[in-house]
Amino acid sequence: MQSPHRPSLLRKMNVRKVLEVIQSQGTLTRADVMRCSGISAPTVSKAVSALLEAGLLEERETAEFSVGRPGKLLQLPRFSAQVIGVVLEWDYCSIVASGLDGHLHEDKLDRFKTPQSYSELIEIISGKILNLVEKEEIPALGVGITVPGLVNSNDGRIFLASNLHIVDGQAPAIDIASRTDLECVLVQKSTSLCLSEKTYGAGQSVEDFINLDVTSGFGMGVFTGGQLLDGQHGLAGEIAHITVEPEGGRMCGCGNLGCLETVATDLALTHYVSKRLGKDLEFEAIAELVKQGELDITPELDHTIEFLAIGVAAAINIFNPANIFITARLFDLRDDVFDKMCEIAKSRALQPSSSSCEIERSKGNKYLGAVAGIINHLANSLGPRLT
Repeated sequence: MQSPHRPSLLRKMNVRKVLEVIQSQGTLTRADVMRCSGISAPTVSKAVSALLEAGLLEERETAEFSVGRPGKLLQLPRFSAQVIGVVLEWDYCSIVASGLDGHLHEDKLDRFKTPQSYSELIEIISGKILNLVEKEEIPALGVGITVPGLVNSNDGRIFLASNLHIVDGQAPAIDIASRTDLECVLVQKSTSLCLSEKTYGAGQSVEDFINLDVTSGFGMGVFTGGQLLDGQHGLAGEIAHITVEPEGGRMCGCGNLGCLETVATDLALTHYVSKRLGKDLEFEAIAELVKQGELDITPELDHTIEFLAIGVAAAINIFNPANIFITARLFDLRDDVFDKMCEIAKSRALQPSSSSCEIERSKGNKYLGAVAGIINHLANSLGPRLT
């Protein structure tokens, strides 16, 4: 017996496929979409109609000098519609507007220090979103919110944000939607970066890849077989809190000792350098001192690289990806850091898997991650509406 969920799933997949083709190929006719996607003309027509109605696509006439009667051109709106990206971080939060083609309106980027309370956070973000929408006078289709924490995909609540505890147990998307009257979705930061790489970066043509974000935490998003790995509650691929230092390890924000996240990230490196120097330093300050030749962080950097490589090797062994894209600032601290980390990771991973896996620096960014999160959500919501 055919599953009652299968038709809805197929419709959702068709909408996503049409959108992905236009995202990767640019302006196309319906015939182009049909050829590039391998989907039948009637199905393409239904998917395109739904996307046009939702404002995720726009249609324009071809040039007057075109020969014959070519079809109208389909493209992603850049200035006629927008989505809003909100990035929550432990130190600073950001809000940015974007066209649906991923063109960030960076002149409108608003970055501010993270408030001390959840209520203040929601009030500030909601007010800034409303001001941005009113100022731009461009229809806003939705808001993508990213958080460096564990998000329950079933109810939109944050299980735990180990470096941003004011949002623990909260549902920012629901609270911001109630104040702005906009469609909002909350996405785990690592998942959003994975979507960013798939939508706008080097992962567009890759079916099996991993995106690692090791800036403040150790976040991982996984695409396997062309689909985002989700899990029962949206927590699949979480390896940040695997214990790697059971004896003498540092206390993690999750409450356990010696988690991978405490030793293999930019924030971990910052902690250990600050501890040795006896004063709290920001990553940027450490980087500047290293650049000026005033600070040698070789012991801490090598220690961080070693554990990061362990995490990368584990990801290779578990998921057998074709590519791993990594977001980290520590790679900029010394010319050989990235290559050295890759070498260690490859030596620790199983050879059959590691030999066919390319490790690269991520080409996405946290702003595009938030944008990709809401666009992915809006596209998925169209599936059931197709008949």
